[in-house]
Amino acid sequence: MYKNLIIAIACLYLAGCSFQGVKPPPKESNNISWEEQQALLKSYISWELSGKVGIRTPQDSQSASLTWLQTDAQYQIDIHGPWGQGGASIIGEQGAVTVNVSGGKQFKGSDPELILYKELGWQLPINDIYWWIRGLPSPTATYEHQLENNRLKNLKQRGWDIQYLRYNSLSPALPNKLRFIRDDLTITVVVSNWIKR
Repeated sequence: MYKNLIIAIACLYLAGCSFQGVKPPPKESNNISWEEQQALLKSYISWELSGKVGIRTPQDSQSASLTWLQTDAQYQIDIHGPWGQGGASIIGEQGAVTVNVSGGKQFKGSDPELILYKELGWQLPINDIYWWIRGLPSPTATYEHQLENNRLKNLKQRGWDIQYLRYNSLSPALPNKLRFIRDDLTITVVVSNWIKR
């Protein structure tokens, strides 16, 4: 009799467990608003990042390593790889830029985009990328955007379509995979390491 009672209780307990099931893992959430996210990212003004950059056109596809050291308004962006048989170093601040390329060539001016395009044929919007790389629209032009978890998922600005494909787990979260598209040019940046300075 007791044996049957124990079996019945065990069956009821197991039945109750089966109804409870396994709880799904909680979804990733971002508890701050888009406005708060922007404020945090704007305060992130000095950093060091490293990763890879790839440029694809209908005629060519190349990749290189990337390091970016930003200290307030001063920056140094080093691109090492196939381009120019060794890459380039872009050193600048507001209103002044120096581009050093392999072979000892040096170009100076006030507009990094113009120098890069004229001397190397690269279309890299350096002034705007300063904002875009952190997941922010540039404050110097109008834009359209789409959010996901109160972070940029897509940004359209100055003729560029910027896709935010992945963020890291820092606080605030920073992009670690982005794609910049304009006409038939696609630039993909994969950031392997962000360090706030």
